[in-house]
Amino acid sequence: MRRCIECDSTKYYARSRCQTCYGRYRRQQKRAGSFTLLVVHGAPLEKLLERNEPGPDGCVLYTGCLTKCGYGQISVNGTQKLAHRAIYELTVGPIPDGMDLDHTCHNRDASCMGGDTCMHRRCINVEHLEPVTGAENTRRGKSWAINGTKTHCPQGHPYDSENTHVYDGRRYCRACNSALKARKKAA
Repeated sequence: MRRCIECDSTKYYARSRCQTCYGRYRRQQKRAGSFTLLVVHGAPLEKLLERNEPGPDGCVLYTGCLTKCGYGQISVNGTQKLAHRAIYELTVGPIPDGMDLDHTCHNRDASCMGGDTCMHRRCINVEHLEPVTGAENTRRGKSWAINGTKTHCPQGHPYDSENTHVYDGRRYCRACNSALKARKKAA
């Protein structure tokens, strides 16, 4: 039976170590600049180009592994990356700091309501990807179109300058928040 050379665990994982010790070893080697992967399954661009199918409106849909949110995911040099970000960086260049990639194909499709099952999240066509700020990406999304135009909270209080608190890009009703605090204090 194989055992970890560091902690003597019987849960062998890789390079004579258990998963915990291997992770520690890998981080140390990466910091030193001497870590190499055990197996390389091909170039990332080739993997991306092999794993796709044509979609509607010129989309190129990634058919490989998906995240729980519906985005394509691929391993690039041992690091998990979103497929649309990986192909953009490999074909166009680096994504500017502080920018997100917006799927413009999603914005043009009025019938798609978004969410985890949105097929546009799988699109890896670089012509459909545009670097924008996080705020702009949110504004272009379907939820902003629905929630960003609301003038009152669900309880009917107005979203105006006196009654609205903005935190982390979201609007909160001060009257509702005060009522919630009063109920908690009473309980």
